[in-house]
Amino acid sequence: MITPLTEKLALAGHDSPHWKVAGEKLYSKFNAIKKCRAIGHQWPSYHVWSKEQSFQRPKQSFSQSVDTQCQIISDTYDKVRLFYSGGRDSHLILHHMLENNYKLDEIAIYRRFPGVIDNDTNEFDQFNLESILSKTLEDYNSRTPVKYYDLLPEHFHYYSTRLDTLYFPYTNLEFFSNGVHTLAEWFPHIIDDNWVNVLGNGRPDVVGNTFHWIDTALNLSQPDPYTLQFFLDERNTDLAVNLAYTIHDLSKKYTNNEHMHQDALGVKDFLQYPNTGTLLDSKWDSVDASTNVSRWFVGPKEIFYATNALRSDIGRQTYSNMIKFYEDTESQYKSYFDDGSIYNAWIGGVSEKHTLVEV
Repeated sequence: MITPLTEKLALAGHDSPHWKVAGEKLYSKFNAIKKCRAIGHQWPSYHVWSKEQSFQRPKQSFSQSVDTQCQIISDTYDKVRLFYSGGRDSHLILHHMLENNYKLDEIAIYRRFPGVIDNDTNEFDQFNLESILSKTLEDYNSRTPVKYYDLLPEHFHYYSTRLDTLYFPYTNLEFFSNGVHTLAEWFPHIIDDNWVNVLGNGRPDVVGNTFHWIDTALNLSQPDPYTLQFFLDERNTDLAVNLAYTIHDLSKKYTNNEHMHQDALGVKDFLQYPNTGTLLDSKWDSVDASTNVSRWFVGPKEIFYATNALRSDIGRQTYSNMIKFYEDTESQYKSYFDDGSIYNAWIGGVSEKHTLVEV
């Protein structure tokens, strides 16, 4: 039984990134755009921290600022749930939490099965991350429970007939994308009192001597209930600032392009993020070819989910429902998509900008 979540459930003492339209705070990009259209504004503004600031290089190292963030989480919330994907961000957080005995009450794995339940559609299964996670817990003598949250074909089909109200405003743009918000509607204990749902994202973009965030780079997960994006907590600015200075320094050292993506700069290797030993340690779903625009519709990860959907009648119906909805949505909001195509991406919104003083 679904329990729809229609309002943002925010953590005490911490606000998620959000958009503003005529003074109203919204946590859904789609809803913010609809509000703009309704009152004649062109674009919503995007906000991550409360004000623009200037930063010296932190006295803490990057690793120390990661520990500081873990400590803040341990001290502030009764129960800590880490959403673990097996990517290097969540793997880094897991190692720091376990190594230093910070509070960690649950490791959450979520998987998507649009058409059939199998063992090779989701990255967690493809790369046998269960064994890697078990080995990591064993290495730290940890008995932290691991729980699976699976969205099944009937869940996706239910949403596919209610995309405008229950799904599209709360997810990334891709068809079978979902976050904690969607899971909490089917697993309501996720929003039990004073749990924090930790997500391993939130890294900044750096241009010249400034840094900011782009909304589409943060997985558009802002409607998610009681979530904390680990790397952008304003209570611990050293973490984001350390990342920003590292990205800046590497961009100057390795390339003349000062806005090169951090994965290409080797930021995670430089900062010694732990590896899983799988293709998730790199950008596994990229290919050695380029097109005139990056379309999620033909991305390798998205192809896996589409293939899964097309393997059953219910999945094919879900897929058809989504295509019809997306085509209609593109026609209504064409100016808000890259090159006018919903199958590219939303045009990204840029947050407030912060200055790196020591560059």
